[in-house]
This record gives sequence, structure tokens and C-alpha cells, in this order.
Amino acid sequence: MSDHDSRDVEPPARADASAADYPSKDGRRAWIELTGFQRDCLEAVARRERDGKSCYPSGIAWTLEHWYPAVSRARLEPNLRALVGRGLLSKRDDQGVTYRLTDAGRALLLQRAERLAGLYERRLEPIDGVAREKPSG
Repeated sequence: MSDHDSRDVEPPARADASAADYPSKDGRRAWIELTGFQRDCLEAVARRERDGKSCYPSGIAWTLEHWYPAVSRARLEPNLRALVGRGLLSKRDDQGVTYRLTDAGRALLLQRAERLAGLYERRLEPIDGVAREKPSG
């Protein structure tokens, strides 16, 4: 029998449950512990913030529908709550619920962008809070 048997490993009971050792110091585990949909939610919020658009759940869903055929509130809201619980998004309830990236969420996205840029041997430099490729030379 293989040493990689995962039958004794229990998945989290809820989408917003986190591993006992979360968060890691270097942010690497934080990225892989998110579901693909949660990663896309972070990216959608970042895109909307960059474009000066509000981050209401309906707007986030609209942005996500570029990648997913349909995004229901039943799927979106627990995942947004999970990201708030992990400290990657903040939630405001002033005039309707809105979400914003926290510094930790922004840093996690920047780390991911830098790792991907490393595949192409390029370095990204944060300019006005947005990762951009450094000019060569």
C-alpha cells in the first residue's frame, strides 16, 4: 500500500474552514489552501478595484461569469465569507455589502504573480499597488 494514502484525511466540513497551521509565514500554503473558485474571487475583486468598480457580490459575480457560465449567490457568498475569515478580504455593510482586498490578500496575489512571472524570468515591480513588469535595460 502506498504511503500517500489519503483515506484518513478528513476534508474541511465547510468552505470557510481553514487548516490548523494557517497562515504560513511565506504565503505559499495560503495559496494552495484556497479553492480555485476562491482564487478567482480574489482576482475578481482585485480587477474590480483596479478598474474603480464597486465590489458588491452581484458585481463580483458578473466579473466571475467571464470564466464561469453562471455564479449563484449560494456558491459565491460562502466563498467570500471564507476569504474574509482568512483575512484576505474585508467586508463592509454600510450601504449594502461590499468587499475589498486586505493587505494580506493583495500580498498573496502579488506573490502569485511574481511566481508566475518567474516562469518567464521576468520580475514584477509593484507600481501604484499593481504588479507590473519592470522595464528591461
